Amino acid sequence: MSSRVETAPAPLARALPGSVREEILRLADFEPALLQAPERLLERRWTCPAVKSFADSILARLNGSQGFDVVRCDRLPQPHRRLAYAMLGLSLGEPILRYGLLYAVADRGQSHLESRIPVSMTRASTGMHTDSSARDCVPGLVGLYCERASLEGGTSRIADAEAACAWLGEHEPEVIGILERPYLRDVVTPGLDRGPDALLRNRFPVVARTQRGFLVRYMRFWIEKGHERAGIPLSEEATMAFDRLDAVLARPEFSTAFRLEAGDALFLDNCRRLHGRDAYAAVPEGGRLLWRMWLDETSEDVGALAT
Repeated sequence: MSSRVETAPAPLARALPGSVREEILRLADFEPALLQAPERLLERRWTCPAVKSFADSILARLNGSQGFDVVRCDRLPQPHRRLAYAMLGLSLGEPILRYGLLYAVADRGQSHLESRIPVSMTRASTGMHTDSSARDCVPGLVGLYCERASLEGGTSRIADAEAACAWLGEHEPEVIGILERPYLRDVVTPGLDRGPDALLRNRFPVVARTQRGFLVRYMRFWIEKGHERAGIPLSEEATMAFDRLDAVLARPEFSTAFRLEAGDALFLDNCRRLHGRDAYAAVPEGGRLLWRMWLDETSEDVGALAT
């Protein structure tokens, strides 16, 4: 059965206010090149008070108990929606440009099981994760804008890792102790050194307490691959801890599942929330396409917590 039937729309989604839509339309009329190349926003930071005010309301939700927000841009013409998303993102935080301002989350026809590529380049399930498997790059916020939704599958999922780990800390504190140990991550970011020494340096905890508060950094697949490539098997207790974390994260009190439709923009706290998507198959002409932004890099050297 199609996920259009099985999965509810994004929860608590908000429409762009009319004042924001008007500002985006005026900006595009004044600088039409931005519609084809929103990355040109990096060349000049435009002053749009309504956009900034609405971005502040998004940030309040990200910093609050919800930890994410979904904004519907579908009342704008199609070419203007991506520009609105980019403007909101740049109003939320400074961009991290390792993949450019907007990174296309789309199937490239490869498999992460056969090549060291991000799972975002495939149709596979990503599993619950935080973005960036590199020790020295910790996006504080992540944005995902859906330009073309899959016809079937691709359900989005978000889990409150902070609340789930608080539950584990109260009921199974030994699990938290194991998650606080450092683990290797495979190096998959294109262009980075992928040699043995780089892999051994790419080592940090799953959960930590930092000056900024709770921090989670988790993608089980790349932890397992990192240890496999380094020839350092994961311990049985580490596997048990990951199993327990996955099980608690999946509980309905800690997780939500919904469908992002074309025109929906998701913003989330990448330090306290995990996100993921189910595998997808049927796609529209041109394929499923989302645009990702990484914003507001934390200054915490979480790798130092591993030493």
